[in-house]
Amino acid sequence: MSEMEDQTLKTRAARRRMRIMQPSKVELIRESPEEKAAREAKLAAERIMRSAILLIQSHERARKGRCYGADVKRIYDYNKKVRFGEIIPRKIDRIRYIKSAVTIQRAWRRYASRKAMRKRIARLEDALGMTIPSWQCRKTRTKDDDNFQRRRALMPVFDAHTKKAISDERTRLLKVRGPGLMEDITDEIHEWFVVWYNALGHYDVFPAADFGGSVLIVTGQTSTPQEYLMEKLEKEKQAKAKGRRAEKMAPRPKAEPIKSQVPGWKMPQTDALSCLEEANIDFIRNWSFRSEKPSEREYLDLITEKLCYELQLEMREIVDDVMRAELDVLNKALLKDHAYDKEKFTIPTMDKNIDKTGTKRKKDILEDVAVEDLFSELLRAKIIRNYPTIFLRDWFGDLSYQNYEARREFRDFKHRLGEVKQLVLEYCILPLISKGTHQVAPLVRSVCIYGLPGAGKTSLANVICSEIGALLFDVSAPVLTGKYMGKEKQQRLIDIISKVARVYAPSIIFLDAGEKPWLKKVPPEEKYLQHKRFANYFVKLMKGIKSGDQILFLSLSEEPQKATAGFNKFHDKFIRVPTTDYNTLYMYYKNLLMKYHGVDRDIDVSCLAKMSVGIPLNFIRQAVEKVLSLRRRITLKFNPLSPIEIMNEILTYQYPTTEMVESLDKFEKLTLSARRKTKVS
Repeated sequence: MSEMEDQTLKTRAARRRMRIMQPSKVELIRESPEEKAAREAKLAAERIMRSAILLIQSHERARKGRCYGADVKRIYDYNKKVRFGEIIPRKIDRIRYIKSAVTIQRAWRRYASRKAMRKRIARLEDALGMTIPSWQCRKTRTKDDDNFQRRRALMPVFDAHTKKAISDERTRLLKVRGPGLMEDITDEIHEWFVVWYNALGHYDVFPAADFGGSVLIVTGQTSTPQEYLMEKLEKEKQAKAKGRRAEKMAPRPKAEPIKSQVPGWKMPQTDALSCLEEANIDFIRNWSFRSEKPSEREYLDLITEKLCYELQLEMREIVDDVMRAELDVLNKALLKDHAYDKEKFTIPTMDKNIDKTGTKRKKDILEDVAVEDLFSELLRAKIIRNYPTIFLRDWFGDLSYQNYEARREFRDFKHRLGEVKQLVLEYCILPLISKGTHQVAPLVRSVCIYGLPGAGKTSLANVICSEIGALLFDVSAPVLTGKYMGKEKQQRLIDIISKVARVYAPSIIFLDAGEKPWLKKVPPEEKYLQHKRFANYFVKLMKGIKSGDQILFLSLSEEPQKATAGFNKFHDKFIRVPTTDYNTLYMYYKNLLMKYHGVDRDIDVSCLAKMSVGIPLNFIRQAVEKVLSLRRRITLKFNPLSPIEIMNEILTYQYPTTEMVESLDKFEKLTLSARRKTKVS
């Protein structure tokens, strides 16, 4: 027995030594300072949440205890007064007691049945989609966002595959079709040489690369030998008939234009329509028959077609350079062969005046300054600033369906908020989307958005900037006060804005209170702002905007009638923001009130919309938020919201005076669009 105990002790001692000697396999968790700070912040937030929950629970239990104690004390006082005879309990007949109980039960059951019926109708309308729920399931939208992010993550992978396929196909085409293309193009040009030499004994001028090179030869846009001879004979006849230089300089009589046989005016076709037709034809030819499956690979036929076209142009440029050198050698040989002829041998040459048509380029004072430095300068001066992100879909407004007939009959009509959205889209957003769009679309350099105070002009300006992701240059008088004093510095500021706006296009040059630089009379309290300091520079800046620059001069105005005629000439388009109408207000109230859970789904919105016509949407939103405060939302379950509560708050709005509305109506008739409409009618 003792031997077994000794063996056991030895084994235990050996195991202890092994445990001490063997290193621990448990790895220590090492945290970075950021992870440790995040973990401690999370624990602190959990402790704060637990303490807040305990505080709320303790207060609620104390409140219930106080209520229970007050009830017990009231019952005790009542029984005490009854016992001492201070209160004599009123004895009620049992029949009357039973009738009272039946009346109470009947009223309660009616109330409960009406409440159950309302809940049943609400559930039925909710199932049929007839009501607007306060909570909407975002599961579908979240899934759609996840799919969008997943596809966005796959775009670089497919882009790399497409670039590799383009590179491989380009290498293959260079090996397979490159030499053959060069031979074919060379043969075409050689044939053109032979035709001219056989007909006239010399060669024509090779077209310049700027005008297309040998593409003009292949497409037949160069003159033939017969046309060259006819033109030469005509010039000789004119030279003989006109002996004096003054007669040579006399202009040719203009050919009378062919009058159209169709009476009336016909709208000419715009460049935008031709681009749309080309895009439609391209879609029908290349994309309409293809299946858009997620597992679809790149389309090699389209890649090959595009690369063949690019390869042909590339090979043609190389062959054109070789053929020009060969033509020079042939012309020198011809001149050498005809050096001893009696008549002077001439070879057609390129017109030397072609390259002299360009205008002199104005010297750029800021050429040596980096654009990044100019951008930083404007940023420090707070001319370049940020703006809240608001999209066009957030703009509330309904269309006026009766304006369609009025427009056809050339009757007076007023736009509504929904039509303002379309005008902003056509004049301000769509032309600035891309450089190609700005080149094709009708050029709109400056737009003025005007309306009553609080109508939503600033929101529209933020919408325009947000939709196109524009860089905003704020050139309002309060921003420029005390900055860039003197003519040289003012001109330098305009040059900086012009240069930076073109580099970081699309750009919006924003002018708040746009009528101030052209005021007829400046108020004494605003003279320190010097509104008219940049008026002439703004005109030069606006006139310098060309097609493809993606720049828009946007101004806001509340009192455009106080400006001079130069204000009207400065702006290409005027957009008036009208007052709110019934349809817009009905939609807005529905969208605004249905977000609150306790608000009745059948609240009388029509009455609110009818009484709120002409009140800005922003004021209505603030009024509703003020009425439906947190304390009021708690009581919505047993004290439903009444339209009168909102109406009392909304009626505090100070309506604009009649003179302000009439002056805006008068100014609207003076705008260019109103003049054109009057001429057509």
